[in-house]
Amino acid sequence: MDGLKTESNVTDVERLDAASGTRSEPVAPNLPQRTRHEGVRAGKEQAQKARIFAADLPQGSDALGLETALQPLAELAVHRCTEAPLTIGLLGEAGTGKSFALSKLMAAIDALSAASAGREGSPFLNPVLTVTVDARALSEAPVVSLAGEFYERLASAFPDLAREAAHAVRDPQVVAREAAEQLDIGRRRLDTERQNLAELESRRARLSETILFEQPGTQVDAYVRANRAKIESRLESFGIKGDAVQNYKSMVRDIAESGGPSARAGTALRAFWSFKGQTRLLVTAAILILIGFGCGIAMTHQQAWLGWLRGSTKTLAPSADWLATNIGWLTIVREVAFAGAALAVVTNIWRGIRFMRPLFRGVSLLESEVNNRRVDLDGLYAHQMRRVDALAADVELTGRRAAEADRRAMNAGTGGDQRVDPSPFVSITQRSQAERFFVALADAIQRSWRGVDPISAARLPQRIIVGIDNIDCLPSHKVEELLAAAERCFGHSAFVTVVAADPLRLAAVANGSFSQLEKWIQIPVHVGHGLNDSHYASLVALALGHAESPEAAQAVAAGAAPLDWSVSPAEEQLLTRLAPLAGRSPRAIKRFINLYRVARSRASGDEPALAFMLALDQGGRADDIATVRTVLATGAPDAPFVMPHGSSQLDAALAALRSLQPDVTIASAARAARIAQSHSLRV
Repeated sequence: MDGLKTESNVTDVERLDAASGTRSEPVAPNLPQRTRHEGVRAGKEQAQKARIFAADLPQGSDALGLETALQPLAELAVHRCTEAPLTIGLLGEAGTGKSFALSKLMAAIDALSAASAGREGSPFLNPVLTVTVDARALSEAPVVSLAGEFYERLASAFPDLAREAAHAVRDPQVVAREAAEQLDIGRRRLDTERQNLAELESRRARLSETILFEQPGTQVDAYVRANRAKIESRLESFGIKGDAVQNYKSMVRDIAESGGPSARAGTALRAFWSFKGQTRLLVTAAILILIGFGCGIAMTHQQAWLGWLRGSTKTLAPSADWLATNIGWLTIVREVAFAGAALAVVTNIWRGIRFMRPLFRGVSLLESEVNNRRVDLDGLYAHQMRRVDALAADVELTGRRAAEADRRAMNAGTGGDQRVDPSPFVSITQRSQAERFFVALADAIQRSWRGVDPISAARLPQRIIVGIDNIDCLPSHKVEELLAAAERCFGHSAFVTVVAADPLRLAAVANGSFSQLEKWIQIPVHVGHGLNDSHYASLVALALGHAESPEAAQAVAAGAAPLDWSVSPAEEQLLTRLAPLAGRSPRAIKRFINLYRVARSRASGDEPALAFMLALDQGGRADDIATVRTVLATGAPDAPFVMPHGSSQLDAALAALRSLQPDVTIASAARAARIAQSHSLRV
């Protein structure tokens, strides 16, 4: 594992070595003398907390400070303002740590995207999909293999997008028929669930009747069966004929459904006057009360009415005398009448209470059982409501998909492209179909950004980051096929590609063409460039397991403040004056600007020198580059960076550099040259 060199890693000895063009060998430090027992004890203690063999794995702690070089790349890959497609090259020879750098970069991308979730105004996209492809696992047809890898990853992370993009590799007529069938199935399921919901609503509405009349063994049913004789006799005494159980349950239902306490009190009062015998008792009580009051009035006014009887006719006079003699009987009659009225009322109340007690008991049992069952029924009803709503949403989405499939089928029918209907990515002869898969994938993401995609934007990644590793393990012709396939598949605005490869292999594939490498890789980064003596201690500590945990380092990287990608007016003026040295084509100028913004964070204070070195590396003449290297190799570190006259572009670029950084030294220029060389494709 290796990394790009930062300012903190550059020692004075290294600056001298860089200036002289030589390289010092590290001097082994004197080891402290320890006794045999101390060494054994220390060895046992260290064996308990450190590894005894360091495997060559693409994970672990960053011993060389790779985060410094990878952090701008991670932000660039996931930044909202980054224009895709973009290809980043992690370049280096075998064993320099390309796979480690790729793993670190993909983890940093995931961390930045996850940290931006739910943050308003975050410059980073969320969600993003990261896919790492092992070139060794690809089949003879790289395009089809890449499509298969993507389909598996999408099927687990974004199934809607995978399903939508897979339509591009199938016959649109078949897809339309399947979508219509799925829509019919969904509608039938929705109708079934709605019927179940209506049935639940009906059960909730007639829960009392269900408990009373349809379900044996309920509390009310057990009570009425146990007291059937008593209930039947009381119902018959009130003139209620027929099945006593059904009549009793009907009356319990009526009382339970009558409403609140006041309504139930009114229903109970009916038991005292509306049933057989109760009205007669009340009428009898009323008559007896009138008789009693009449006797009392007669006793009070006996002189008046007895005198009237005596004076009216001679025939009534004996009767009046007899009544006067026996007037005390009126008092007895009055008392008997009042007692009879009271007895009739008490009998009425007693009969009503005896009649209502089992009814109220049944109502209490019914309400208890209804409340218990309503809890379960309400939960089932709520679950069914959610199920119906979810199915309705699915049917709506399926309907949109079916309409989209019909549109694709109609467009395919009007043209001459009649596609076969294979299983996606099985046959190696279907390269064009795999390429259509990636086109559809990018098109679905772009249409979701514009709000016209049938898939909800929340179910789509906003960018896809592809990492391709172990390219060096393939034969040269396979490397060429894989890179060509990656260019065709990922050359869309939704993709950012990260390639870990040996630049010598890439140059061999491109036949040594620098312009071809520029076309493939826009942001090159040399992994392992600038390894120096100060790194050996970190590497030894890492191999012994003493380095910090990768989780802690990743947490620090995810919590770091975003880089400043803005360009000041002075920098813009400098870049404008250096552009002729960088190249004469729009691609060269754009590449120069992009590399400067990526590498600028590592050259604090030496940005003008870095811009000059980048422009020289991108478009400088071979003799100018050789002159600059000679000056850096022979000059003293503290000496001013002065050069003999070169080409007109080089002289103009040096004048622009001195206008912004007049005190450029050999050391600062050498440092800028090393950073620029780490982003060079010249091999």
